[in-house]
Amino acid sequence: MSPRVGATGPLSRERIVAAAIELADEDGLDAVTMRRVAERLGAGAMSLYRHVSDKDELIGAMVEQVTSEYSYPDPSRLSWREAMHALARQDWSAFLTHPWMLTATTTVTPPFGTASLAAMEWALSALDELKLTPDAAARAIMTINNYVQGSARVVLGDRHANAGDDPGRTWQHRLHDVDLRDFPHLSRLIAQPLPAGERDWFKDGLDVILDGVQAHQNP
Repeated sequence: MSPRVGATGPLSRERIVAAAIELADEDGLDAVTMRRVAERLGAGAMSLYRHVSDKDELIGAMVEQVTSEYSYPDPSRLSWREAMHALARQDWSAFLTHPWMLTATTTVTPPFGTASLAAMEWALSALDELKLTPDAAARAIMTINNYVQGSARVVLGDRHANAGDDPGRTWQHRLHDVDLRDFPHLSRLIAQPLPAGERDWFKDGLDVILDGVQAHQNP
């Protein structure tokens, strides 16, 4: 078989991963099969196995590629809270740009690639200021990751919502005409006016978590 594939040059791991990411961005992670990736590249499916052993390895490489495209700022120039906000915003951007990452990051198993390990190291080192134990720092990062992923799932799962929509205002609008007399706490919540103007609901929620992290810092 010729080493050249179509008009774009030789088949390579990089081209395979890029094609798989394009497919996932367009049609979701389930659309990524060796056959469909090969079709996009104008190659035979079996030729892909010379570069990736199976679909699991391909998904891991896709996660690694996306992770490597996002560079974290120098944590020494940020407070720990600023660093956690930078971490959350960066992951938020990655999930909204590549929604399939929400599923892929829960299925990728060790060993992780260099970019993923570097991201973990960056996040943990950014918490040095708090002098947390290693396991406490890891729990903090995991909780932040879970918050970001959950928030992204809410936005991506609501076909009527945009990334910047305030969930509080959305639910207030949806429940405005619902009879809530049997639900007094919920009724008071919905009746309470939200602050005027736009609010950064994602930041506000993250700050609730960070307040808890700060409460557990070592003196």
